[in-house]
Amino acid sequence: MTFMQDNASIHIAKKIKDWFANQAIPVMDWPPYSPDLNPIEHLWAQLKQWINDNHPELNEMGKSEEAYQQLFAAIREGWDAIAPAAIEKLVKSMDDRVNAVLHAEGWYNRF
Repeated sequence: MTFMQDNASIHIAKKIKDWFANQAIPVMDWPPYSPDLNPIEHLWAQLKQWINDNHPELNEMGKSEEAYQQLFAAIREGWDAIAPAAIEKLVKSMDDRVNAVLHAEGWYNRF
């Protein structure tokens, strides 16, 4: 098993790297300037857009328990609204994404 994560600063901090090493968990090398290859990141963007479009009142939400419950309900509703075809399209794009990163030797590409 190899753990996969991007190069976000919280993932590559010395403390985090040391923890993985101490736990004997191998971490996949990640190209330094590549886009995030994880399809879930694209779904997060779709979910955020859906929530902004369908629940604009949440932009001004407070920090009450009721506000958090409204946010959680909107998130569940938004996930249900994402079409299975959108998920399938992202999964099917993985070969092209990986090949583009390999071709660009880890640098920027069209994805």
